[in-house]
Amino acid sequence: MRPVEDRFESHLVEGESVRTLDSGRLLEDAIGSRTVIGLTDRRLLCVSTSNEFVDVRYDYICSIRSRERSKVTYRSPDGPNRLTHLVAGLVALVVLAVGVVETTTASAFQGVVTGGLAAVTIAVAVGIDRVRNRPGVARAHEPVLVGAGVLALVILVVLGLVATSTFAPLFALVTLGGLALVGYAFRYRTDLGNVGFDRRRETHLSINTVDGETIRFVVDVDSELDRELSVSVHQRDPDGVELSMVRSPSD
Repeated sequence: MRPVEDRFESHLVEGESVRTLDSGRLLEDAIGSRTVIGLTDRRLLCVSTSNEFVDVRYDYICSIRSRERSKVTYRSPDGPNRLTHLVAGLVALVVLAVGVVETTTASAFQGVVTGGLAAVTIAVAVGIDRVRNRPGVARAHEPVLVGAGVLALVILVVLGLVATSTFAPLFALVTLGGLALVGYAFRYRTDLGNVGFDRRRETHLSINTVDGETIRFVVDVDSELDRELSVSVHQRDPDGVELSMVRSPSD
């Protein structure tokens, strides 16, 4: 496929010159494709990578509205999305646990007690591992803490497997599955730490034409496209069409 810049140039007629060239996206484009937005000496011309095309002569533009807004985007590192994998694993574990309760003789009460006991067991196991690998813990206290943790872990496992208020298969499933998820999160903690949300500013432009059509697109907040478009429309026909240029306060 030809680059969008080449397709933009192919729409220019002989003798037409480009005054301003910018990039953004058309809001009418459902997939939000990158769009080349150009102001020529005759018209506003937009061409997107999804083959959306907009062509408006300056004397058809009756108003321009410019508004700055904030856009929140999800940030994830390159490569596999570890957070998605972790959430999918957690959902799968919950579904399996509910399935075990629904398809066996385990009661809802047993399910709740077993799940809570398994969560405590996982927390104790993780705590033991952190104590053993944390350099800030005094060596004299480490054996005591680890020994107490191991003893508590053994008691919890025995309770989970033999107590009448718990269901052993469910306890084993939730505990082992939870430990696997914790291990996955620890292994890819760097990738998971880079996951988050970014907020950036952008400018929304809304252009109304004399025939009642509205064209909306988004450009970078530092873009001067709204000002350049206003200048182009006024230079084309300053007395023919009333132009209202509105820069709304930030949302």
